[in-house]
Amino acid sequence: MPNADLPAPLTPSDCDLRDFAFMPVDTVRLLDSDLFALSTGDEFKAAMTLWCKAWQQVPAGSLPADDRVLAHLSGAGTKWQKLKPIALRGFVECSDGRLYHPVVCEKATEAWAKKLSYRERSKKGNSKRWGSQKNDQQHSQSDPSGTALGVLEPPKGQGEGQKKDSVTDVTGAVPSPIDPKKALFDAGVSLLGVAGLSAKTARSLIAKWFKNHGEEATNAALLSAAGRAEPVSWIEARLRTKVAAQDEAREASRSTAERYRRMAIPGPPADARKLEEHA
Repeated sequence: MPNADLPAPLTPSDCDLRDFAFMPVDTVRLLDSDLFALSTGDEFKAAMTLWCKAWQQVPAGSLPADDRVLAHLSGAGTKWQKLKPIALRGFVECSDGRLYHPVVCEKATEAWAKKLSYRERSKKGNSKRWGSQKNDQQHSQSDPSGTALGVLEPPKGQGEGQKKDSVTDVTGAVPSPIDPKKALFDAGVSLLGVAGLSAKTARSLIAKWFKNHGEEATNAALLSAAGRAEPVSWIEARLRTKVAAQDEAREASRSTAERYRRMAIPGPPADARKLEEHA
C-alpha cells in the first residue's frame, strides 16, 4: 500500500526498459558487495534473478512487495522465506508500495534518460525533415471536413471500428503521450535522489542548471553523473568546465579578429570564425 512516510520511488513511474534486453552490471561493486560475501549459492541466484526481473518491471528497478509474486519471480518457490532476507538485500520499500534497489535504479535511470534523449532528438529530426512536407501534403489533399481526398476507407467487418483503447474503456480517459522533456527532468530527479537528495532539492538544482546552462548541457552532465559518489559536485564541475571552454573559444576568436584588424587586412570569413568558436 502507498505510504507517504516512505522515501519517494527511485525511478520515474513511467520508466520502461522492457525493450532493453541487456542490463549493465558493475562487476567491481558486485564482487565487493556484502551480498556476494554473505550469500549462499541459492541466495545469490535468487538475488540476481530479482535484479534482472526488476530491470524488466515498470517502473524499472522495482519489484512488487508481495511474497507470493517474489517467490515466483526469484525462482525460489517454496524456499522463498528462507532465501528472502539475503535475496532482497539492498531493496528498499518506497512510498508507492514497491521495492526498489538503488544500484539497479541507478543504472535504470541512466538508461531511461538516454532512451528519452534519443527519442527527443529523433522527434526533432523527423519533425524538421518531414513536418513541413507532411503539412503541405495534408492541406492540399484534404477536404474542408479534414478527410483526405482520393483515399477509400477499407470496409469494416462486424465489430470493427467500435473498439476503444483499453485504458479509455476502463477509465474513460485517453492516455496522454510521454513528454520527453518532463521525463528527462524526472529521470534527473531520480538520479539525484539515489544520491540522497530530496525531490524538492533535486528539482531546484536541475531547474537552476537548466536556466544557467541550457537543457542540452544539463542533460549531458546528468547522464555523465550516473554512478558517481557525489553527482552534484561532478555535474557542477562539468558545467563549469564547459563554460570555461566556451569563454576560451570566444576569447580566441576575439584575439584573432584583433590581429587581423591591426594588420589592416580583412578578417577571416564568418564561417571560419564559427569554426574557431566551436574548436
